[in-house]
Amino acid sequence: MKALQLLIAIPVSALFAAPAYADDEQDEEHHADDVIIVTATPLERSISNLAQPTDVLSGEALVRRQSASIGETIASMPGVNSTYFGPAASRPVIRGQAGERVRVLSNGLDALDASALSEDHAVSLDTILAERVEVIRGPATLLYGSGAAGGLVNIVDSRIHREPLDAPFGGAVSLGTDSAIGKRSGAIRLDAGSENFSAHVDYFRRDTDDIDIPDFAESAALRASEEEEEHEEGEEHEEEEEAFGRVDNTDSETEGAAFALTARNDSGFIGFSVSTYETNYGVPVAHGHEEEHGGEEGEEEEEEEIIRIDMEQVRYDLIGEQQIGGLVDTMKYRVTFNDYEHVELEGAETGTMFDSQGIDARLELVHRPLGNFEGALGFQYKNIDFVADGEEAFVPDTETEQLSVFLFEELLVSDTFTLQGSARGEYQEITSDELGASVPRYDDWAFGASVGGIWSFGDTQSLSASLAVTERHPNSTELYAEGPHLAVQRFELGSVTLGNGILDKELSTNVDLTWRGSSSIFEYSVTGFVNNVDDYIFLRPTDGEEDELQVFEFNQTDAEFWGAEAELLVDLLQTETGHLHAQFTTDFVRAEESNGNDLPLIPPLRYGVALHYTHTYFDASVEAQFNEEQDRVAENELPTESFTMLNAELSSRFMSDQLFVFLRGTNLLDEDARRHSSPIKDIVPLPGRSLQVGMRLDF
Repeated sequence: MKALQLLIAIPVSALFAAPAYADDEQDEEHHADDVIIVTATPLERSISNLAQPTDVLSGEALVRRQSASIGETIASMPGVNSTYFGPAASRPVIRGQAGERVRVLSNGLDALDASALSEDHAVSLDTILAERVEVIRGPATLLYGSGAAGGLVNIVDSRIHREPLDAPFGGAVSLGTDSAIGKRSGAIRLDAGSENFSAHVDYFRRDTDDIDIPDFAESAALRASEEEEEHEEGEEHEEEEEAFGRVDNTDSETEGAAFALTARNDSGFIGFSVSTYETNYGVPVAHGHEEEHGGEEGEEEEEEEIIRIDMEQVRYDLIGEQQIGGLVDTMKYRVTFNDYEHVELEGAETGTMFDSQGIDARLELVHRPLGNFEGALGFQYKNIDFVADGEEAFVPDTETEQLSVFLFEELLVSDTFTLQGSARGEYQEITSDELGASVPRYDDWAFGASVGGIWSFGDTQSLSASLAVTERHPNSTELYAEGPHLAVQRFELGSVTLGNGILDKELSTNVDLTWRGSSSIFEYSVTGFVNNVDDYIFLRPTDGEEDELQVFEFNQTDAEFWGAEAELLVDLLQTETGHLHAQFTTDFVRAEESNGNDLPLIPPLRYGVALHYTHTYFDASVEAQFNEEQDRVAENELPTESFTMLNAELSSRFMSDQLFVFLRGTNLLDEDARRHSSPIKDIVPLPGRSLQVGMRLDF
């Protein structure tokens, strides 16, 4: 009933809405949704021509908001949050869903890393050299598989050149700092070529120190809970020195490089790239096995070892597009092979090693227009050979294989009404030599379909709606996990391990409704959504304990997600040399089990206001985002206090617009800010007051 009331109320809320979050490097930021092309769909439509809610972060806006992880870079976009696990490891959360339900892609192909396995695993893709970041809110399973049940993030770079270069030689250099995390970053990109051939090379490096925080590392709620527990037990414990002002073991070193070649002719292009990504970072709350050492008088003392993650990846990409003619107008193909390894270091010792060899291949056949129909037929194959080795390998070695076929069609019913529909069938098989003959294997199909419409009325109004019914396969972790997961202080148990057998597929029914409009002085966009999920799989915290760790179990329940995202942009002043506008934003999501219990790690209500002034020679802005208290929590989960993020920016362009420099202050109120969507939010807050300085030189 709540969900139905929400959808009915959506149009009334339009006064609190605004345009899609897009590149604001020009004064026409609020018109960008009509011109930015989204490549995550087969027909490459603009934001306003897609039935599903989509946003793009690009250009100078992306440069200014560049963070040490993809999760933090886009965490302030509508409907998006993050799993914040320190500066280096932060994955996107879309509408309260994360992990395996949010697919992170590079140029439309899977990251093929282990980041979805656990929140402490960093995404092996970086945005420092990205051209733009595309975000699809809501299920994108019909185009990218059951791993995109909650949403999709596509990082688009220009390593492989789809079009000829503007000049025979060019490139860019960027530098950046961040005082709260001690970040020093730099990147260089070089491009050279002719009409038919081009080459690309790039390199980046980023170092960060332990993060500065304004208060205690532990939240007030956790400290109170620990004191209450000690009081109830009637035991006196030695007071421990609590971390204050800084979080140890949150530093990182990251670097990467790439080389690419592209050949083009009148009918298309083909490009090949090889890229590397290496990072070594600390896990802030991890506690290794305690070791005993003899003291001066023979007394034994306990010492806790820190845990660090040392990750390496080599990735090979082949991307091409050819005009064929006939029924198949264009053939698009993409193949990536990934060699990924990361080692969890416990002090000087190797604890657990994760190795993943993966391939993701995708073929899209875009047919020529058939009357008013345009569309594409696609095939996708994915194979991931995953190995975990070590005493704390909580998941078995597995091989996951997927084969999919999908269809996307668009019908122009009239000049003012467009229909879009898609369907997908996906076969998945999980095998493992480690599992005994009596342990059930997973082998099944998942299906889905969606239909959406975009109705334009008048010259300035549009209404889009989409309905998607999709299935999601359970993954190997949800089925077979068994053991301690020290980085997140959990002992995890999968469904098969618990004796509950193979989990059922999730069945999701998702409805989105978006209203966009504009006038001479304002623009708005408001989206409401309802997502009912049968047999929703989630990691439930219990009051059990194993190896001195809290036990978490993978269970299923029927669940409902519902919420809204809205923005309003108002022009306040327009002169020959400047332009001032205000922007108001809000988003929220509610997530409950069928019995009314709240699901864990769901972000609270957010709302914000910003002023942005664009002058001939500079841009200036100030923004405040208010995060409400989250007291709608799951059993055995602590609430999170409210906080306000106050940020300000000043930027300018020099040298005929080739040099862009900016100064940005974040968390200017030095608030104790904690993301409820982070599993370590009671141990590690967001960084305190910070000054960020950066530049980018294009040549």
